[in-house]
Amino acid sequence: MSTSPNRVSPRVLAPLAALLPLLLLPSAAARTPRSAPRPSPPASTRAAAPSTLAQYREHVRDCAAALEELAAFCEELSKGEKPEVWSKEGFDPDVALQLPKRERAAFERVRALLPPGQKVGWTGGAIEVDNSWLRAALEEYRRASSNDKRALSLRSASARLRALESRLAELEAGGAGQDRDAERGRLNAILRDPQFGRTEQRGNALQRLINDVIEWFVRHLPGAPAIQPGASPRASQLAQVGVIALCVAALAFVAWRVWSRRARGPKALRLKRGPRVVLGERLEADQTAADLLDAAERLARAGDLRGAIRKAYVALLCELGDRGVVGLAQHKTNRDYLDAVRRSGRPRLYAEVRPLTSDFELHWYGLHDATETDWGDFRARCRQALKVI
Repeated sequence: MSTSPNRVSPRVLAPLAALLPLLLLPSAAARTPRSAPRPSPPASTRAAAPSTLAQYREHVRDCAAALEELAAFCEELSKGEKPEVWSKEGFDPDVALQLPKRERAAFERVRALLPPGQKVGWTGGAIEVDNSWLRAALEEYRRASSNDKRALSLRSASARLRALESRLAELEAGGAGQDRDAERGRLNAILRDPQFGRTEQRGNALQRLINDVIEWFVRHLPGAPAIQPGASPRASQLAQVGVIALCVAALAFVAWRVWSRRARGPKALRLKRGPRVVLGERLEADQTAADLLDAAERLARAGDLRGAIRKAYVALLCELGDRGVVGLAQHKTNRDYLDAVRRSGRPRLYAEVRPLTSDFELHWYGLHDATETDWGDFRARCRQALKVI
C-alpha cells in the first residue's frame, strides 16, 4: 500500500505532541505576572524604640568622654604652638594633621549616640528629649579660631553632659519603690532643664559676668531666696554698677601703684643696687647721672675738658642703665653700649647717642685736644639725649 507524500506519519506526530506542553510551559510562566515583594521601609522612617534611662545615661557618658578626649588633643596642639615646645628635639609637627580625623570620629559618635530628638522610656511611658543644644555646642566649636577656644568649648559641653549624667544616675538610683508619676515628672524636669537644653548663652560677656556674680552671692548668702539671674532687671542693673565700680577701682589702684613706683624708682634703685664699674670708672650705689654731670662741670671749670667729656658720657650710660635701655657691666665697651641702644628699637635715641659716642672716642681714645666749644657742644647734646630717654 502506498503512502501519500503530503501525509505525516502518526509515529512522528506522537513524540511532538508529548513535548508540546513542556515547550509551552516556560512562555506561559513568563506571561504570568508575579507579585513583587513589598519593600521594607527605610530605617529612617521606622519608629525607633525608646531608649531606657540606663541606656540614655550611658550614651551621655560616652559622648562626654569623646568630647573630653578631643579637648585634650586640642590642648596638646595648643601647647605645641609655643616656641619652647616645638623647638625641642623630637617634636612631631605632623601631629596636627590628625585633628580633622579625630574631629570627624568624635562628632559622628556624638551625633549617633545623642540625636536631636530622642525618646527615653520610663515606667509608665516615654519622654521626648531635646538634645539640640549639643548640636549648637558643636557648631560653636566649628566657629572657634584657635585650639584653646576649641578646647574650651568642648570642655564646656562635656561638663554639661557630666552634670546631666550625674542627675540621671541619682534618679536611676532612687527610682525603685517610689511613686511612678512623681518619678516620671522628675525625669521630665531633669531632661528639660534649661541648663542642658539651652542653645546659646545669655547676653554678652559682661552680662554673663554679672549673672555669675549674682549666682555666687545667692549661693553663699545664708537663707537667700532662689532667684534666676537676669529675672530682676533692677538687681541686674545694681550688679552691673557694682561690677563696673570694682573694675574702675582696680584700674585706679594699679595706675596709682605704677605711678608711685615710677616716682620713687631712682631712690628705690639706689637702695637695691651696689657699686658699678662703667668704662673702667667705679660708680657708687647712690651716684646718679645728675651727680656725674655735676662732676663733669667741675672738671671743665678746672680745665680738664677731656675728663669732663668722659664723665658726661659715663653719666649718659648711667642713665641708660637706670632706665633699663642697656645693661651696665664692667667688661662692656662704649661700642657694646651703642649696639645695645640700637637693638632697643628706639631710633631717635640711637641718633642722639651715636655722635656722642664718636666724639667721646675722638677726645678720649684719640687723644684729641678738646676746646671749650667742643665741651659746650658735647654737654648740650648729652642733655638732649637724656631728655629723649
